[in-house]
Amino acid sequence: MARVTRLVQVGGIPLAFGLDWVPLLGDPEDARTRAGGRGASHRVVSGDPPAALGLARGLPAGVACWSAADLLARRHPRGTVACVLPLETGLWHVLAAHEGVALARADRSYPDECLAREAIEALRRAHPKLALLAECSGPDAAGLLPALARQAAGHRPLEPVRRRGTWLALLVLAAGLSVAAWLRWDGGVDTAVASGSDARAAWHAALAGTLARRPLHGEAGTRALLDAMYRQPARLGGWSLHDLRCQPRPDGTLWQCVGEYRRQGRRADNRALLRAAPVGWRLDFPSLDVARAAWTLPLPGSPPEPRGLPRAELVARDWASALQAVLSAFSVLRLEAARPLAVPAPHDQQGRALPLPEDFPSLSVRALRVEGPLRSGALLAPLAGAVSWHRAALTLAPHTRPGVRASRLILHLEGIVYENRS
Repeated sequence: MARVTRLVQVGGIPLAFGLDWVPLLGDPEDARTRAGGRGASHRVVSGDPPAALGLARGLPAGVACWSAADLLARRHPRGTVACVLPLETGLWHVLAAHEGVALARADRSYPDECLAREAIEALRRAHPKLALLAECSGPDAAGLLPALARQAAGHRPLEPVRRRGTWLALLVLAAGLSVAAWLRWDGGVDTAVASGSDARAAWHAALAGTLARRPLHGEAGTRALLDAMYRQPARLGGWSLHDLRCQPRPDGTLWQCVGEYRRQGRRADNRALLRAAPVGWRLDFPSLDVARAAWTLPLPGSPPEPRGLPRAELVARDWASALQAVLSAFSVLRLEAARPLAVPAPHDQQGRALPLPEDFPSLSVRALRVEGPLRSGALLAPLAGAVSWHRAALTLAPHTRPGVRASRLILHLEGIVYENRS
């Protein structure tokens, strides 16, 4: 659920806390355009060059305000820093930045200082060199907010989001209807032009079909998938989880999950498992000591928009660098070389392949494989903006000694990363 941004007045300057930060892998202008589709009221880009998009929700129109997280990032252009600020009684806020860019998993409030400190430690697992700012503790803590407020005067405030998508859609629809009517009226349309138009439409339809079969799950879909893994019962009616495997159905709208449970103890029986099983599970018992539970999982995802995909050079530079920052939390984190996205060529009525349009998007994909402790999966979600998953699994290793890369619950993920080479 999206968070509502909080405004805090500091010396007459409204500072905004609680923005949603999204890693910025594509064109900043395109990201700004898409901000309205995410329900944002205001937006800001952080970093030089821009590397994160901040989305504020619920801020009043016509009020100039500044992002506290972005101001902190500008204040510390080198290294990784974090702080915990007491905003009001019973509310503690975490700000963090890496190399002058607001961090996606920070800018959040907590009702307890201990929870805020735990959030700092979670950030430190992804950024081992993270430093807790001295100006956020002790007698200096009260001085940071006024310093950020004074700093705001030298920077532009948050930019309001203007939602023009509805009017644009109506204009496009009206133009399309006008063109269609003209084509029906004028019987002298050039055959070659019509054929070229048909070929272009056929190729784009083929591309749309290919992308629909591998939907973009992004951060929301990745979090939903991880949440399903977190909710999986480890013990149920005297039975223990052995492994869990999920993959999308052929139509891509639902995922099929199968969990295998092993009988533990003499008192565990099929009846007890059937009583304890969640609603919607289908159970079968291939042997006296093994049970399989099957259910479906709806996972948020949508066909990627080619123009909204990150450019190839930004994936290789920025996104791969973000993966390298969390590499120590996984036993396997492998990103393969890019390969062209295979789109089946459409054919005409004579069975001949239609010519490829000159403006056809040039898209590539990279295979991504992840293996490591289930708890480390949370580090991937903010980085999954251009990821489509096609396999997820959870295995139990009861005799494993827990460590940074080891756990009794091991997560396995396989997917692809889209990129645009146009």
